[in-house]
Amino acid sequence: MSSAPLTAPLFSRAQRRCHLLLLLFLPAPALTLEKLCQLNGVDPAVARQDIADVGDEIQRFHQLELHQMVDGSFRIHGTELDRRLCLLLWLRRALRLSQEFVCEHFALPLRQRLKVLRIEKALWDETNLQALIQHCSLRLARNFTPRDRLFLQIFMKYALCQRQNALFNDRQRAWLSGKIERSAADDVIHHWQKRCHLAPHVSETDFWTLLFSLMNAPDGNRLDDLPAQKLMTAVEALIARFEQLANTRIKNQQELKLQLFTHLAQALDRSHFAIGIDNSVALDVARLYPRLLRTTERALHYFGSDFDTRFSAEEVSLVAVLFGAWLMQESALQEKQVLLLTGADAAVEQLLEQQLREMTLLPINITYQDMLHFQREGAPRDVALVITPYATALPLFSPPLIHAELPLSDHQQQRIRQLLES
Repeated sequence: MSSAPLTAPLFSRAQRRCHLLLLLFLPAPALTLEKLCQLNGVDPAVARQDIADVGDEIQRFHQLELHQMVDGSFRIHGTELDRRLCLLLWLRRALRLSQEFVCEHFALPLRQRLKVLRIEKALWDETNLQALIQHCSLRLARNFTPRDRLFLQIFMKYALCQRQNALFNDRQRAWLSGKIERSAADDVIHHWQKRCHLAPHVSETDFWTLLFSLMNAPDGNRLDDLPAQKLMTAVEALIARFEQLANTRIKNQQELKLQLFTHLAQALDRSHFAIGIDNSVALDVARLYPRLLRTTERALHYFGSDFDTRFSAEEVSLVAVLFGAWLMQESALQEKQVLLLTGADAAVEQLLEQQLREMTLLPINITYQDMLHFQREGAPRDVALVITPYATALPLFSPPLIHAELPLSDHQQQRIRQLLES
């Protein structure tokens, strides 16, 4: 008896996870394992793994918990603000990856829910929503892409279904009060309250201020308001502090200022609202570029204080990457190749590697080679420095070789920095 031929999965892993998350935000019907298997076209084992993956991610990045209820259905538990911020991120991701699914299995059920709730159709009619979105575009002087317009249309329908407000603390409200996006947010809430005869609730204006801000990548060439001007001044001070701490001079700063302006504007929003980011970069930067990371962290200390926040290790690492990339670009240097010769003491070798990485701001690539192999074959091409804690004879042709006795002497450190940074 022959087995049935295998068929390609209907959706990628990323698409399936987006579908799962959106289904969890629908008010009804409750999401079950059977329904998820049916919609994503997978067997229960794959669906359970998708559920576990999504649960881990939303807990790490959004402080939300995914639970299976006694009836077998799945629910997301957390604050209304964290829930909405999670949906904001995942709905935008889903529209990039699986727009057809979003429209059929998320947007359409929202329409049906609005009918059940007897929300005035004029509020959620697509033509009227697009008119409101166009008004916001003009108010903000921003051109929304077709995908952004679709996102706003769907998210507005979701918001009209909600009966619970997103709540903010005093520090968060203070941060949002000066945002340029507040005027557009005011218009959205005023329009809905006027049609529904609802009492105003400032937290909804706060939320739409934040949503419009999170959708935007600010341009440092447009400093039209006081918050943008304050941020650019802080960026310039950050670069100056980095130069002082690193004992270096960044000559062509304009492009770096623009990159940092856009990145830090978004990082400040994430920091104020505890929106997490992937930590894999932070782990790599801490291990590979400790001096660059430490210098960036110290330079960011006063920057964070200026904006009443403290950046996470993940956020600091991304700023360190921007500084490191700029230093490499400005010096026109490629990542220097260092060969560390190994023998019988792995602990000493690891300590030597760590000291090497502590010595320079610029990225270096350290590879290991057995001492005997080096004596027979020499060093690979493009190696800038050979270093070892063991005494060894120098082959006939070799890059500079340093016999390092820990701790490294001042003379050896100076020589190593000269070889790596020249």
